[in-house]
Amino acid sequence: MLDAVLLVLREVLEAALFVAILLALGRKLGMRGAWVWPALLIGLTGSWLLSAQAAAIADAFDGSGAEVLNALLFALAIGCFIIINWLLSDELWDPQQPHSTASQPPRPILDSLFGVIVAASMAREGSEVWIYFSAFGGQPDALLGSLMGGLIGTGLGVSIGVLVYYLFDFQPRRWFLPIYMGLATLVAGGLSMQLARQLMQMGWLDSGRPIWDSGWIVDERGWMGQFLNAAFGYDANPDATQLTCYVVVVLLVLAGIPLRRWRQRVQMEALG
Repeated sequence: MLDAVLLVLREVLEAALFVAILLALGRKLGMRGAWVWPALLIGLTGSWLLSAQAAAIADAFDGSGAEVLNALLFALAIGCFIIINWLLSDELWDPQQPHSTASQPPRPILDSLFGVIVAASMAREGSEVWIYFSAFGGQPDALLGSLMGGLIGTGLGVSIGVLVYYLFDFQPRRWFLPIYMGLATLVAGGLSMQLARQLMQMGWLDSGRPIWDSGWIVDERGWMGQFLNAAFGYDANPDATQLTCYVVVVLLVLAGIPLRRWRQRVQMEALG
């Protein structure tokens, strides 16, 4: 049962944190959160379909189908975080200044980007949960214990997500938006390290010797390590390729700074 609790908690936690952070961001922007339920439904359905076709997916691309699919889902979420930060560059980098509604991105676009992040996370992580439980099909007693553990893990993951949401929801807008910017940067960077790991497993990127080993500080297999891995892609033994991907994605996320300044310069030149 304990294995089921930890596995399901780890898989549920990422999606729960993404929902909490994006819901809080939407609240600060005056959005209603209509994207949540469609994203959860699509993600849950997608996870079941991926688990049902796991064997066929694994055989694709000369046996690298699972890695290719995971890499695509990682890249999709990373791209959405980058686009969100670019679209909201004015609000995120100057939260105390009022911004006209006309200058803000259309809400349907933000709804879609939020939904894609959550659905991609649920499809990727949820498929592993389905596959795990399917292994107990012929063992009713073991399946029952695993299901109980899965419910506990799901409850813990959702509870953490709710706690994070209310923690952020109570923050004033001028405090929360910079916090979100920092979290989005860390999350996108963490996803990029996991993306790099998938590409290295496929042989598309070269892997090298670990640059450091922080396992003696935070063990990846411990509860804190699993939390940091789910939330920020923590890796105790990253190599140069992973760190390069991390730096590139972080710079892309932070590209909203020069984008905002370029917009301001264009507006000033137009007025002048």
